[in-house]
Amino acid sequence: DATGAVKGLLIEEARTNLQVHSGDFSNSAWTKSASTVDTSYVAPDGTSTASKLTSTGAGGASGVYDSNPKGTGMSLTCFMKAGSSGVYGWIEGIVGGTSPNATFDLENGTVVRSRECDASIESVGNGWFRCVLANTTNAISFFSVGGSDNTYLTSPWAQSSLTQGKFIYAWGAQAETGAFPTSYIPTTGATATRARDLAEIPTSAFGYNNDKGTVVCEFDSASINFSTIFTLAVGPVSEGMTAIIYPANRVSYQVVNSGTQVNLNFDAYATASQVSKVATVYAKDDFAAVLNGGAVATDTAGSVPLVSTLKLGVYWGAGDFFMSGHIKSIQYYPRRLTNTQLQELTT
Repeated sequence: DATGAVKGLLIEEARTNLQVHSGDFSNSAWTKSASTVDTSYVAPDGTSTASKLTSTGAGGASGVYDSNPKGTGMSLTCFMKAGSSGVYGWIEGIVGGTSPNATFDLENGTVVRSRECDASIESVGNGWFRCVLANTTNAISFFSVGGSDNTYLTSPWAQSSLTQGKFIYAWGAQAETGAFPTSYIPTTGATATRARDLAEIPTSAFGYNNDKGTVVCEFDSASINFSTIFTLAVGPVSEGMTAIIYPANRVSYQVVNSGTQVNLNFDAYATASQVSKVATVYAKDDFAAVLNGGAVATDTAGSVPLVSTLKLGVYWGAGDFFMSGHIKSIQYYPRRLTNTQLQELTT
């Protein structure tokens, strides 16, 4: 992260950045509104590709926009940095009568206000922030980015203004289909797709014990709906042992071997991107799981499947339910740890 702390192995599903010319706001793909755009400023990735958006004082919203339709269920993101003092940055997806939008304090790194979306802001270092407008429910037809002197009321595009000569820096716009954003996918004239991340290892490559064992994992996930933590999979079929986050923030430990053998659940997983620890145990008629040092859930009836692969952040052989988060650490023990040890390792 921006402080240099290691977040872990990033695992994300495939996504497409629908915003062409994502890093160059001077390109004609972006229409200018009461602003001028200069480039060649230092971007978050260290290249001289960021843009400076300066108000001309001509009235109306000061910023840039792309009017190519994007669709429903979108997440819009842009890296922004404070330029002039007291200037707010904003993102808006203009859809006509309703406009999902968010305004950000680029000096203190906070969300000032948002409408019809889940808004967030993350520091990425050197004064830059990734500003997020996610989980929109209306069809996005405009992607607009700009600066403002005020925090407005309903729509920054309709109600904001920026004093002539004041400016912000912007770079890396991304429009993707999904309720939450994924890591930045650069584009230069056309949409671009990032392939899904695959991290797996055959059980034959480490000291796996098929009779009994323990898996302890520290992780975070951007999604709390159908987000897999890890899976011990039986070949290409949908069988094995998995820890997964289901809707309603529920962490579930499942064992499937010619039918469901175990289904242990922990409610109230909390919030997306929270670092948590889970431990799972398997042995014939002796299964257990613990989340964040809490009470041990057990199941004393069930058989152990013969697994062949350890998969990180992905479900059974179908390769779905991606984590879209980080595996900070994963530990495997070829034995059944005690319940006390499970709680201590996940505290």
